[in-house]
Amino acid sequence: MCQRVANSRVARFKRVRQTFPMNKNKMRRVFVAIGLLIVSAFATANDHEFTVSEIEVRGNDRTDLGTVLNYLPISAGDSFRPQSETGRLIRALYDTGLFSDVSLSRRGDVLVVNVVERPIISSIDFSGNSKVEDEQLEESLRLEGIYRGRVFNRSVLETVERELRRVYSSTGNYSMRLTTTIQELDRNRVAIDIDISEGSVARIQHINIVGNDVFEESDLLDLFESDTEANSAFSYADEYSRFKLEGDLEILRSYYLDRGYINFNVDSTQVSISPDKNNIYITINITEGEQYTIGDIILSGKLIFPKEELMELLLIESGQAFSRQKVIASRTALTERLGDDAYAFANINVSNETDDENRLVNLNFVIDPGKRVYVNRITFSGHDATSDFVFRREMRLIEGSRFSPAELNRSRVRLQRLPFIASVQIETPRVPGTDDLIDVNVLLEEGASGSFQAGAGIGTNGVSFNIGVTEENFLGTGNRIAFDFDNSDSLTRLSTEYGQPYYTIDGVSRTISAHVSETDASEISSTTDYIADTYGIGIRYSVPISEFSRFRTGAEFENTKITRTDSTSDEIINFLDDNGSEFDLTILSVGYSYDDRDRTIFAEDGALHSLQLSASLPSSDLEYYKLGYRFEYYYPIDDVYVFSMTNRLDYGAGYGDQENLPFFQRYFAGGVRLLRGFRNRSLGPEDSTGDAAGGDFRTLNTFEVIFPPSLSSEKGQTRMSLFTDFGNVFEDYQSYDGSEIRASWGISFVWFAPFAPMSFSLAQPYRSEDGDSLQEFQFTLGSVF
Repeated sequence: MCQRVANSRVARFKRVRQTFPMNKNKMRRVFVAIGLLIVSAFATANDHEFTVSEIEVRGNDRTDLGTVLNYLPISAGDSFRPQSETGRLIRALYDTGLFSDVSLSRRGDVLVVNVVERPIISSIDFSGNSKVEDEQLEESLRLEGIYRGRVFNRSVLETVERELRRVYSSTGNYSMRLTTTIQELDRNRVAIDIDISEGSVARIQHINIVGNDVFEESDLLDLFESDTEANSAFSYADEYSRFKLEGDLEILRSYYLDRGYINFNVDSTQVSISPDKNNIYITINITEGEQYTIGDIILSGKLIFPKEELMELLLIESGQAFSRQKVIASRTALTERLGDDAYAFANINVSNETDDENRLVNLNFVIDPGKRVYVNRITFSGHDATSDFVFRREMRLIEGSRFSPAELNRSRVRLQRLPFIASVQIETPRVPGTDDLIDVNVLLEEGASGSFQAGAGIGTNGVSFNIGVTEENFLGTGNRIAFDFDNSDSLTRLSTEYGQPYYTIDGVSRTISAHVSETDASEISSTTDYIADTYGIGIRYSVPISEFSRFRTGAEFENTKITRTDSTSDEIINFLDDNGSEFDLTILSVGYSYDDRDRTIFAEDGALHSLQLSASLPSSDLEYYKLGYRFEYYYPIDDVYVFSMTNRLDYGAGYGDQENLPFFQRYFAGGVRLLRGFRNRSLGPEDSTGDAAGGDFRTLNTFEVIFPPSLSSEKGQTRMSLFTDFGNVFEDYQSYDGSEIRASWGISFVWFAPFAPMSFSLAQPYRSEDGDSLQEFQFTLGSVF
């Protein structure tokens, strides 16, 4: 009978399917719906409202109990109907993103909240990336809310991939691929490992500018950093980058605005990529508009200086093509002029009125100088070893004085030139509640003030060894103390020095020095042979005349003893026979220098003029004088390249019974510092042995284009240059002959390494004579140069 009933039910179900045909999925949904209705009806029947006496949370190991209760839309004491309100409570907690599962249960009148916390991100590791640093990738993900310690859910992976693709797309790496692996760790943590295949950067195949009539497309494209061809093996001009293109568009916009096309506009930019994602095609649509010229120029507002004086500062005039750059520069010039007279917060607005019919731009510079500003307090921070007075004496602003941007900048430069200061930052906040007082806050970073150096090296002057101890900030006073010992094949020298840059409060410096040395000229190839033993002691003073110029004077006593060798020249032998072999010399010196270079080592801007005269007193065993002039000039061509010119003239002669300089005081040329490409001290007049004898007159000149090495990691520690040197040494100034000038060109590299300074040069003489001692590659290591 049961079987008949079952068969009857099956037959009825088949008839229903024939009447309402449906597939298996539809049948499944029907059964689920029927089940939910049954459960709902059962739950409704048992949906008894109760008052929550307490809320108990289970499973929250990391999440604070208060955080969970804060997100729950119910509190102890509220009424709760399980069926109608359970979904709302679960959704409230689930929407926080903190939990992967939430359920509710009841224990009497206690509402129990059961949660399963999502894992947190323990680490994010990248591999395969070389073009974009880990730090940049991490920062990009952080901005999207993905970082170590953040809750992890699966949607994170989509965000990671989207953001990393955006980063690489901005650099032109459209073919980038990545694989993300999630490792589950203990304590409910995960590690995200991202393996990146960067691929190649898409290359620019064509750039087309549409809408230009005034300027040739080729001239406009020359302005761009982006190009269709790499200019050299180290050029990346043809690699596409969104940021580089944006910069090029800004350059294009400025180019037009600085030539009077004030309505210029970049209408659109289309960047197309080839199917293989390796080639880029760029189309730039522009509207040039009409060219406008400058009409009336008006100065209004409060003119505290004569109008004629202010008008002379402007870089524009009526009738010129309008230039946004010149307008900005003119406003800056006016601001600086006001600042020089202590109007530090002057406000200058430039309003313009366009006359479209006549294509004119009328300009009105509205000047509001404000009040004169004075310095309230000057404070220094960031220093531990140095006394405050060392820095205050370098400041060109003092408390209570009028504020001057020029003097503030000069103060910064003077502080930066201190050898024991690594960096200087200056802030000038207004004093609260005033509009005419500012504080000058100087933040300093001290560098190493003392050093111990020991090293050995080999160079074109032979094997060398040196040891030295230097303290540039002795006991925090800014004074300098130094001890040096140098030993090479040709020179052994021991010296000590004590310098006080502020011997007096007015900035007069004093340096006391002593030295003892032995020079074996026979070890210097191509130089006349003798041995000189010397000791001496000296004192020098330097007196400031102005901010950039100084007067120098000094005195030195020196004893020199000459010893002959088997190959000493006849000229030296005759000199020693006539004057003896030991000489006591008292030498006085005076000098003048003007130095506005931005730094003393590796200068990039400014000039140095130095004139020096030294002479032995008539009471000395030998009577002579030496006059020298040195000129250095540095001009920054751009942010990378610096042009440098150095000229040096030296002349000396005897007086009284002496006609020429003593042979050991003569000038020489050739070598790393004295005309590269020629052997050290090899140029000039020769003695009876055919060796260089030196001369009383010397001229040396250098032109250089200086640039940092591409792999340089520390600015100011290394430099390279393309150079040309030319000059020579002559018997005296009357013997000067331009046809005897020697010249070379080449490339040099200088590195102030931590262990010792190093200098290398590769030079090719292009003006030389037969018999010259050439040396194309020259270097020094382990000695100061």
